[in-house]
Amino acid sequence: MMRRSRIKSDDECSVGSGALIVYIAMILLAVTISFTVINITESISQNTQKTAEDVRRNSVNSVIITGAWVYDNQDDMLFMMEFGAAGEPVDRVDVIYVLTCTEPDGTFHYRSAALGDSQGGSAIHVWEVGDDGPVDNPGFTNVNNFQPGARYFFTLDGGTQASPGGAAGECGPPHLDTHGISANLYLHIPNGQSIHQILTLSNGREIGSQII
Repeated sequence: MMRRSRIKSDDECSVGSGALIVYIAMILLAVTISFTVINITESISQNTQKTAEDVRRNSVNSVIITGAWVYDNQDDMLFMMEFGAAGEPVDRVDVIYVLTCTEPDGTFHYRSAALGDSQGGSAIHVWEVGDDGPVDNPGFTNVNNFQPGARYFFTLDGGTQASPGGAAGECGPPHLDTHGISANLYLHIPNGQSIHQILTLSNGREIGSQII
């Protein structure tokens, strides 16, 4: 009787140990599965956010200044800009420029308007690269909208908001040359980021010399 009781007890222990091992294994398996599911969920979430960000970036309007030159012997400048291939057409009057500069004594000058609107001073011209510009072209008219992926020329006139046609031509090439300073050009476009370009004379006020 003593032997049979002991054998039965050993069998019960074996069954209990086996059940415990299976139970622990099931817990470990559940933890592994849960960890895997969490990682997959996080990965999907991150990829979704990245895709949404890529779509947002590709859908907004963008523009860069690709060139800038002294345009005449007064205070006019010529710029070339290129719009991003994505985005949508932009009306010219919705593009706002801001031209600023600061003299060594701290005097600050600025002027701002819709692109192509001089609001006094020299006329501001805007045309697509490859088309005839305003020189010797009496029938010239500004383009009215900008297409994605296209490049355009535009001119800017020095001066201030209060005196756009002022003789000093503030922030224009002669003014920058006289004071040994640089100017700042900002372009603001709808449904897109604003851009900033520093304007620095490369060869004084010589016509055709670069200013970026």
